[in-house]
Amino acid sequence: MTFPSLLDLEIEQRAVIDLPFHGSHVITGAPGAGKTVTAVYRAWALATAGRRVALFTHSNLLHQYLAQLAPDLTEAVGVTTYHRWIKDFWRRRFRTDPPRTDEDGWRYDWTGMQRDCILQRVASNAHLVIDEGQNLPLDFYRLCRVLGVGVTVCADENQRIGDDQSTVAEICRALALRTDPLVLGENRRNSREIARLASAFREEAGEGGALPSRVGRTPTVLKVPSLEYLVKEVSRYFTAHPERSIGIICRSTPLLRDIQSELTLLGLAKHTQAYVHNDPYRNAVDFSTRPIRIVSTASMKGLEFDSVFVPDLDAYTEDPTGVEARLRFLVLCTRAREDLHFAHRGPQEPAILSSIPEPLLTRHSG
Repeated sequence: MTFPSLLDLEIEQRAVIDLPFHGSHVITGAPGAGKTVTAVYRAWALATAGRRVALFTHSNLLHQYLAQLAPDLTEAVGVTTYHRWIKDFWRRRFRTDPPRTDEDGWRYDWTGMQRDCILQRVASNAHLVIDEGQNLPLDFYRLCRVLGVGVTVCADENQRIGDDQSTVAEICRALALRTDPLVLGENRRNSREIARLASAFREEAGEGGALPSRVGRTPTVLKVPSLEYLVKEVSRYFTAHPERSIGIICRSTPLLRDIQSELTLLGLAKHTQAYVHNDPYRNAVDFSTRPIRIVSTASMKGLEFDSVFVPDLDAYTEDPTGVEARLRFLVLCTRAREDLHFAHRGPQEPAILSSIPEPLLTRHSG
């Protein structure tokens, strides 16, 4: 995996970096358009100009990914996550944790926080660069406006899943923007075949997109007799393509652990690393030497791999016509640059893919 140099960026990506360093800005684009890359360079440019910058990543895993792929860029920037920044900011200003409305501590009392900041005349000259900005609640952007915080938001309307997240239009209104979002239009990640499959889910969600020119292999659906059979297929693929990064994206932690164990039994432990949210080794993922990485769907956003395996197609039992299900598969598909493989063990192909026509998918039985 490599991070593009500044000279490798396209004109529309460099336009993001060159946006005014004051005020707030919104950048949007489909998966694969390079929003994460431009977010990193935007944060680096602001820090180089002397601004106090925090770069928000979607997850701790993406944080590690960027820190290892672009250390010269991220060392100058405070890379953090949304919850971590809120807690640190509130503790510095009020010497206490931010007020919450739930016992688990993940939902904040936004009305009370805005009131406290206004009464105490709290302000900040920080600039936040937010990747996957559609994942944050609208009230967070309203708080940023109250604080006077400058924000550069990279967001994708098609990856918004959940009521606590924000549309691009809502973000623009909350930040009181007077200009339209800057649009990154080209898919720079996926092959044409993978992008075509992804577009089937995107169109159902209400938006199409231009297809990339780079051609590759048609995504596959494999019916397998057992998990052991599938893991051996992954092992054979790794042997045939040792130069490629492989992502195995699971919906459940138990399956993630089972696949990790099976790969270990096949002698691939030193080539494999798994990321689990509450694992004691979750902060030590090595993106430089271990080409097989097993992650969950909760951690997949912002990541990309040469080849992606989805081993548990049977787990996707929700309504295949629902927007949430189709957006989740849009994200899954667009993690892969070159090859994309789905697998199921049930007698019939799950409905989420069974309606996809043959030209977009190749089907096999193991």
